[in-house]
Amino acid sequence: MTGMGADVRRRPRGIPVNRELVELAKAAHPNLSISPPDLVHVTSVGWGRRIVDTGNLEKRRCSVFGKELVYFFLSRPAYRFGRGDEKNDQLNFFPFVIVLSPAALPPPYHVYPFDTGAYMSGFYDEVVDPSIYIDDYELEPNLDSAVRHIEWAFVGPDEYLDAKIRTGLAGAIPQWRSVAQSWIRIASLASVGREKPDRRASAIEFAYGQSIDLRQGHGRLLIFPTQLLEDPNGKNTAFLEAIQKLNIEFTTYDWSPNETPDSFADIIEQTLRCHCEARAA
Repeated sequence: MTGMGADVRRRPRGIPVNRELVELAKAAHPNLSISPPDLVHVTSVGWGRRIVDTGNLEKRRCSVFGKELVYFFLSRPAYRFGRGDEKNDQLNFFPFVIVLSPAALPPPYHVYPFDTGAYMSGFYDEVVDPSIYIDDYELEPNLDSAVRHIEWAFVGPDEYLDAKIRTGLAGAIPQWRSVAQSWIRIASLASVGREKPDRRASAIEFAYGQSIDLRQGHGRLLIFPTQLLEDPNGKNTAFLEAIQKLNIEFTTYDWSPNETPDSFADIIEQTLRCHCEARAA
């Protein structure tokens, strides 16, 4: 998909940043004393196996920001594979999910209210205002700012998980608040009522400038295919032992060949939601 291009979306020097979303969310008063929401990293089984073996979630070069970063979404497994809608018969190409607690992590490099890679690649061009630069949408680089954004824009965590923007939000904001109005249009692309909702469009993105050592107790849950542990031809005892060394809970979904990676998105999202609800209970 061809977007408007990075030169249009990046701010020239001398033009001030307009952080409307941060300003509007400051009036929100969520309960920040409760357990923080989890961070979700989605990768392929092939890379997930390497992460478990090394115990390290390594940062990698990001073409959007020109830095080595490791990416997450807050509470949602919203990441989409580049060829996720194509059938495949190799287990290594299917989703592997790593859920972390952000409590003991260093401050993030940035927090955005959507997938910045999808934004810069033009996936939201049908609604994007070309006069607004990408960093106008940026939230403050901390968890509290993300939680306030959820309270202001979605009412609460359940509505955020469902990608349901607060009813009447656009009508309650002056039209001259162009950054907020533009974000609402982008976030609406995640609506369940759309023919093909893009869940990335309202998922809060966290990026960290440091690799994350899963052996330090950050890990909460792994989600991967049952067939990675065992199939009729044998058990993968070495992988199970590697998970046990990390001391991270895991759950599985039933994989079958010649499906698409995207076809498992709903079951993964439901599994993660059950995990979140169990933690909150």
